[in-house]
Amino acid sequence: MSSACSFLFIPSTGYSSTVLSFELLLCFLLFVAVFAFWLRPGGLAWALSKAQTRPGAAIPGPSGFPLLGLALSFTSSLTHRLLSRLSESFKAESLMAFSVGFTRFIISSNPETAKEILNSSAFADRPVKESAYGLLFHRAMGFAPYGEYWRNLRRISATHLFSPKRIASFGISGGR
Repeated sequence: MSSACSFLFIPSTGYSSTVLSFELLLCFLLFVAVFAFWLRPGGLAWALSKAQTRPGAAIPGPSGFPLLGLALSFTSSLTHRLLSRLSESFKAESLMAFSVGFTRFIISSNPETAKEILNSSAFADRPVKESAYGLLFHRAMGFAPYGEYWRNLRRISATHLFSPKRIASFGISGGR
């Protein structure tokens, strides 16, 4: 390496300190911008969404890490308990928002709210990412388009998965 170059490969001229200061300023501004989005309720994916909400009308929830969201939190097999603790800590009585990467999620902790969501025609047919199809082999009830296939899946799950005997086997009591 020649002596004409500095450690950061900036030519050794009279302008090296100015260029370095400008680069540091740009890095600092980028850092501040990422963390400004990170502090938004729900995380980065919610901050970048096109949906306009009224001030104070945001769904409560954790912000997570920049770009990753809560992806690192879901490493255990007891994710449902983690989500329950998070909703209690954020005082999210009916809905909680968070992001995993650039994907937005809303969790319902209240059975009445979940029933309203599942029975609403607004949520009957929605766009699904191709990665979700690939991950679940094009066979998941949550991503199935509204129609005969979805009704069959719902009937099977109501009969077998959500029967009182099966719910009792999960060890879920009536109260929290």
